[in-house]
Amino acid sequence: MYKIVLIEDDIVLAENTKTILEIHGFSCSVAHKGQLGIELVQTTCPDIVVCDIMLDEIDGFEVLNQIRALEQFIHLPFIFLTARADFMDKRRGMNSGADDFLTKPFMAKDLVETIKSRLTISSQKKESVVNEIKKNAVDIFFSVSSKEYLHPLDNIVNLSDSAINQLKNQEYSNVLNLLTDISNAGRRVLDTTHKLLFYNQLANNINPWAKPVNSGMVNIKEIQNNVLLELKQRFPKKVLIEFKSNLNTLNGYDEKWVKFLFTELYQNLFQYADISYKAFSDTRLESDKFVLILRNHYQGNYAFETDDITPFFQADRSSKEMENIGLGLYIIKQWIDSINGTFKVKAHNNLFEVVIKIPVSIV
Repeated sequence: MYKIVLIEDDIVLAENTKTILEIHGFSCSVAHKGQLGIELVQTTCPDIVVCDIMLDEIDGFEVLNQIRALEQFIHLPFIFLTARADFMDKRRGMNSGADDFLTKPFMAKDLVETIKSRLTISSQKKESVVNEIKKNAVDIFFSVSSKEYLHPLDNIVNLSDSAINQLKNQEYSNVLNLLTDISNAGRRVLDTTHKLLFYNQLANNINPWAKPVNSGMVNIKEIQNNVLLELKQRFPKKVLIEFKSNLNTLNGYDEKWVKFLFTELYQNLFQYADISYKAFSDTRLESDKFVLILRNHYQGNYAFETDDITPFFQADRSSKEMENIGLGLYIIKQWIDSINGTFKVKAHNNLFEVVIKIPVSIV
C-alpha cells in the first residue's frame, strides 16, 4: 500500500481528500501546517507528498525546499495543490523541484490519476537507479578482480616458480629480487583486501573504528619513515620530498590507522607525482590539532576537490596509469570525520594538495 502525506490547512478539504485516497487504496496521513507536514514526512517516509501552496506560517514552497534539503527525500514525488492556475506559481514550484500541480477545486479522478502517474514514474526511476548500481557494481568487481587480484596473483605464481627453479639449480644471484617482487605483489593483494573490507563495513553502516583498538602513543616520525622506506622499495620512481616537522607523537591512536593514512597519501605521491618537481611534506602542531600538509605536482589533465572523493573514485579514468581501486582517500576521509578532524584535497593546474587536521589526543 502506497503511503501519502497530505499537507492541507483546510480541515474539511483535507478530510475529504484523505477519504478519497483511502477509498482508492492509499494510506494517507494529514498535517494542517507546513512544519508539521515536514515532520510527518520524516517520520512516515511516504511514497509521495501532496501539499497546498497557501499555508499558514510557512508556505508550500518552503515545505518543498526543506524536504528536498533532506538527502533521503531528494527524489520524493511532490504534488502541489493550488487555488490559482498561476503561471508564476507553477514556474516557481517546478524550479524548486515540484513534480506536478493540481488546481482547486479538483475532481477525485484527476487527483487519483495524477498520484498514480507520479508513483509510476518514481518507480521507473528507482528501478533505473537500481539497475545502474548493479551495473556499476559488476564493472567494479571485474576491474578490481583483474587489476588488483588476478594480475598480482599471476605474478606471485610465476615469480615463485622462477625462484623455485633457480633454487633447484642452485642459481642464487636473482632470487632476492624475485622474492622482493613476490612480496610486493602479495602486499598489493593484501592492501586491496583491507580496503574492500573497510568499504564493505562502511557501506553497511558498520563503523570499522567502533571496536576497541590498540590505542596509545604513536611515533609519527617513525611511522612516516618506515612507510617511505617501504614505498621506495616498491616503486622505482625517484621522488624528491622536502620535509618539515615539529611534532613527533600522537596520543590515543591506533598505529594501524596512522600507518594507513601515511601509506595511502605517500603511495599516491609515488605513483602520480611529476618527478621534475620537488614534493613537499609538512607536519606540525596548530593549537590542539596535528596538521599534515602534502603538496606535489602531478602528471595528467584532471582536477578534483574534497567533495569529489567518493567510493571507487578515479581522478583520471582515461589514464592507464591509474591502477588502484579508488578507495584509499575515501576511507581516510571517513576515518578523519570519525575522530572530528578535517580533510581537504585539491588538484588543479597539475598541483595536488592535501591538508589534514586531527586532534593531537583522542584518549
